[in-house]
Amino acid sequence: MGEIRVESWSRASALPWSAIKDRIAAIEHECFGQDAFSQSELRLAFSGRRSLVVLLWDGPSDGGRLIGYTQAQPTDDPKTYYIANTAIAKGHQGRGLVRLLMDRLYADVRTAGARYMERDAAIANGYADKIVRFHAADVLETLDHDSPYGPQRFIRMRVPEP
Repeated sequence: MGEIRVESWSRASALPWSAIKDRIAAIEHECFGQDAFSQSELRLAFSGRRSLVVLLWDGPSDGGRLIGYTQAQPTDDPKTYYIANTAIAKGHQGRGLVRLLMDRLYADVRTAGARYMERDAAIANGYADKIVRFHAADVLETLDHDSPYGPQRFIRMRVPEP
């Protein structure tokens, strides 16, 4: 593993969607298999006018390999963003890298003027429990429910302070 870095991305970024779309789709498929979003669904989510996207790279800023991402969109409440997707390539999982993604995303959400985050997280793999435990002081509401992706936990929380 080389130099790990995060960067905010938008449709106005110097790196266009066409340059990252195949790698984003590959990570999505690797992590979610048949439940993966299609490349066209990802393009729409990433290129929304108020969408917030954070990319995770392994390597120097003048190159490197894209190894993860997270993406959030505003809800009907302008003070709330919904995290639609977070994925890290399997070879890089289990190293605490999701925290780098989330810290940058939370900063971007604060900059956008929002105070709350919402998301659904898988219960079966323990991810939902980890989020609730880690953000216990900020969690406002949870609700377990079934979904086409299996049992999920809806989590509403304040955007954590740095």
